[in-house]
Amino acid sequence: MNGDHSSHIRVQDRDDALGCWTVAWCRPHPALAPHVATLWYGEGRVSYHRDRILPSASSHLLINLGPAQYLIEPGPPERRIPFVDVWYSGLHQTPLDTEAPHGNALLGVELHASGGRPWLHTDAELLADRVLPLADVVGGGVLALRERLLNTPGIAARFALVERWIARRLDARHDVHGHVRWGLRRIESSAGALAVEDLAREMGVSRKHLSTLFRRQTGLTPKALARVHRFKGAIALLANADRVPWVELAAHCGYYDQSHLIRDFRAFSGYAPGEFLRHARPDAASVVVR
Repeated sequence: MNGDHSSHIRVQDRDDALGCWTVAWCRPHPALAPHVATLWYGEGRVSYHRDRILPSASSHLLINLGPAQYLIEPGPPERRIPFVDVWYSGLHQTPLDTEAPHGNALLGVELHASGGRPWLHTDAELLADRVLPLADVVGGGVLALRERLLNTPGIAARFALVERWIARRLDARHDVHGHVRWGLRRIESSAGALAVEDLAREMGVSRKHLSTLFRRQTGLTPKALARVHRFKGAIALLANADRVPWVELAAHCGYYDQSHLIRDFRAFSGYAPGEFLRHARPDAASVVVR
């Protein structure tokens, strides 16, 4: 897998009250596009103490190329888990709090909901709602990848190196079922508004069979994934709002009523919508806790 990645890279610099950092995003090679949504690299410092990563219907390969980061396990008692090498974060239904007190240099791969299984060679339900060292899943060879990245100059070359590593691990025997691929497209295109019963009926299978298949191959059931997509749609509408547009949120995102909207916001962010608006947003996938 060769080629010049420089034309596929977009770079953004940020220098404001939240900190000073640079992020580069790279479109994946076409051969990886069915599995990989994007590759990214971020480097810099933040001025806040802790941020919260929101559920996104994606899983993530995370390679730390700089100072230690910390994952916060809620308590009591609360625990700070150092992240110093290579980790994998499965699909989540709860937010993750992190800290980067010494700055960061982090390379990440955002994977589609079905993107982990073909190269991890394990059922996704074993990794859902977990963040763990990737060496525990695929072996210590992944640490050699990190060493090669540390000795590789240039972000384009680093992206290419990670892509080749993932491509070599792809195994068709672990591809997701066609029902899962099709169902994921239907859930995403409907922004989570499609009822699971309707999805199962369109496929000609039972809801129980579909849920079992999705959980094994993505980590979450269709119902859980639909909830995450509705939440993503809601926070996108709130991106530039100074108050909660209740009627618009409910109508656009398919919430039955205001209480269901508040329930999902608390489950996925820890805040009610009004509280959520009072917190700064470093990017579309996170919110500043403090």
